[in-house]
Amino acid sequence: MIRFLVTGGHRYELECVCKAPQAPRVSLMGYDRLLRANWLRRATYVFADIDRLGFWDLEIAAHAYLEMKRLGLSVWNNPAKVKTRYALLRALPRAGLNDFNIYRADEINPSIRFPVFLRKNQLHDGPLTDLLHCVRELENAIATAVNSGTPMENLVVIEFAAEPVQPGIYRKLSAYRIGDVIVSAMSFHKAGWLVKIGQLGLAGEDLYRDELKLLQTNPFAEHLKKAFEIAGIEYGRADFGIYKGRVQIYEINTNPFIGGLFPHPSAIRQESMRLCWDKYLEALRVLDSGGGWPVRLPNGTLQRRRVRANLFVRTRKTA
Repeated sequence: MIRFLVTGGHRYELECVCKAPQAPRVSLMGYDRLLRANWLRRATYVFADIDRLGFWDLEIAAHAYLEMKRLGLSVWNNPAKVKTRYALLRALPRAGLNDFNIYRADEINPSIRFPVFLRKNQLHDGPLTDLLHCVRELENAIATAVNSGTPMENLVVIEFAAEPVQPGIYRKLSAYRIGDVIVSAMSFHKAGWLVKIGQLGLAGEDLYRDELKLLQTNPFAEHLKKAFEIAGIEYGRADFGIYKGRVQIYEINTNPFIGGLFPHPSAIRQESMRLCWDKYLEALRVLDSGGGWPVRLPNGTLQRRRVRANLFVRTRKTA
């Protein structure tokens, strides 16, 4: 069995996997339930949604990971080591894997390479602005975001590093890491630089053939494996693009949406979907550690930490 640990409201990303007859037995468990547990089923546990955890829950999840590992459970994505957006996008250019950088909103300096865009460090709802081309535009965008209620500490500035795959068409590439395996995933095509989801009817057969070749050959696997290692992420999906002939990693999501198979008018794209889905499930089956007798978490250690955390938060609110 594989159990994914997720936050409230974020089970839909894995529903397709849970229902797939070819998949190993997969279940979802909320962090609240984990942190109250005295017993745990023997399974492979994947710590997902790490960027959605508050600072107390993140620390308690990290203690849970260590305790579960000590008890002999198979655990993936150590919450204490996973780098989320800001830390990751700072580390990748230092390692020579990205050619763009990220800055907190209070780090504006002459080394920033324009154009840039403004977004929240947490969440996955896309940029707050279009491309910004000078310091004045950036400062105005930050002021607008803060005056609209977005905390300054949650604002980041990201240098733009993308180029069209065909005139006017941009492509976002993706790949999963599942244990030791990198699985190429489906790409998205859109008119315009911001590619979050695909634009129906935009890509033609040439782009679909190119996508299928990438899925078959997996040419970026070694580069991406290094990025996942730097991120401390053993299960997740990297979203990336090609800029001036080099891979540029935009983010790594520890609870990516997985859509499975769905109808498409292109036979080439249907073949790509089947290939991606089959390789994903194959790697997931390797991750499955089977079952066995439940294990006991001794002395309610995690529960006591959770109580202390709740007391701390309530004390701060009433101070």
